[in-house]
Amino acid sequence: MFKHFPHFPHYFRKHVPLQVEELFASSAIMDFAGAAITLFEPIYLWTLGYRVREIMGFYLIVYVAYFFLLPLGGKFVARYGHERSILISTIWLVLYFLALVGIRQNAQVFFVAPLLIALQKTFYWPAYHFDLMRFAVKEERASEFSALWSLTTLMYVLGPIAGGVVVKFFGFPQLFLGAALVILLSSAPHFLSRPIPKHEEYSYGKSFLLPFRRRYWRNTIGYLALGEELIQLTLWPIFISIILADLFGVGLIVGASALLTAIATLLIGKWTDRTSKHNVLASGGAVTAGVWLLRTLFRTTPLVFLLDTVGRLSHNTTFVSMTTMTYDRAHEDDYSWHGVYYEQGFAIAKSLVALFVIVLASVADPFQGAFVLAGIVSLFYLVF
Repeated sequence: MFKHFPHFPHYFRKHVPLQVEELFASSAIMDFAGAAITLFEPIYLWTLGYRVREIMGFYLIVYVAYFFLLPLGGKFVARYGHERSILISTIWLVLYFLALVGIRQNAQVFFVAPLLIALQKTFYWPAYHFDLMRFAVKEERASEFSALWSLTTLMYVLGPIAGGVVVKFFGFPQLFLGAALVILLSSAPHFLSRPIPKHEEYSYGKSFLLPFRRRYWRNTIGYLALGEELIQLTLWPIFISIILADLFGVGLIVGASALLTAIATLLIGKWTDRTSKHNVLASGGAVTAGVWLLRTLFRTTPLVFLLDTVGRLSHNTTFVSMTTMTYDRAHEDDYSWHGVYYEQGFAIAKSLVALFVIVLASVADPFQGAFVLAGIVSLFYLVF
């Protein structure tokens, strides 16, 4: 895939395994649809009349269910391979998009949709991590992951703009249905090579012990910082939409911000490979915390754009370095176990943040309280 881009040899490996190319291509298609949806999903719930407490309750259901379902995804990947797992995840994602449309007609679907997206995550993310953990080259792991994450970020340039156009001229249901069709195409690249089933034993119960083992306790605490991403993906888009009052403008601002971030993320990967990953992570965590606190103070469009750009860049810095360190440690153990463990960190962190925001929304301004909470939580990156 990358041989067709001669201007970027410095940032990508020259001989990329076919499995990694499949993942890049599949992720690009899925991320395009996901980017169009992710930005507008919480805004959609907001326009239906759900407030911050209800929206956080929605995501609390998602991540509590995800935590308990995750080992099933690891078990499936271990036995049948990551290609089949990613294929199944697309089915759940399409059903989730259809459920989002259904919430408008039947409020009870509001409680079904979180379970569908939890199932999608269960089959997708353990397979995603296993793929990169197994086929990435150790010396270039950060560069390779930053390249993939840059591609993801690039899709977050095009996706929000496309989503904004669809919502503005056609509406939310058409956006969700269109994304469902695109998602069905995302699994096609995985049929380029033969699946590699592992047929390994995988214990459901044992997977819940890993986060609490003495050798991993510091990592488990560090993963709590990942909870700030929930605020980034849910309340921050709603906050921007309230300020701008124009959904196409929201997509345009986020898309432009993501473009700058995509370019910078390539540099982050090279930097991470050449220096202390702990120092990179600590720097990114400190900046992320500061950006969240500044978000409580400014509400003008130029400053929102600036804070969104810096916030995305600092988040990518933490995400690339933390993921690279997780992959490094996975090569000392079993890939499937660590892919699940990493996602357990997401599930625990986001569940706790959702719960705290629900409580904060009862006693204070939900956005200000959530942004301060995200800033505090970001400091846990320094512990990892």
